[in-house]
Amino acid sequence: MMKKALAVTLIVGFLVVDFLFFHDIMKPGEVITFPQYLTGLLSIPVIGVAALYLVRGDDELRAAR
Repeated sequence: MMKKALAVTLIVGFLVVDFLFFHDIMKPGEVITFPQYLTGLLSIPVIGVAALYLVRGDDELRAAR
């Protein structure tokens, strides 16, 4: 149960950060920094792995290793 809560928290957290990032892009004259790009790139695999965990469960992720 705790792992599922962590997965949901990671997904929601990265979605909020990404939303704020893309919201800033829309502002005229806003400069995008390298750490902002890295956060966006990092969010893709984190959200993917967390979503796979929620869909498939812990047992199938262990078997995939």
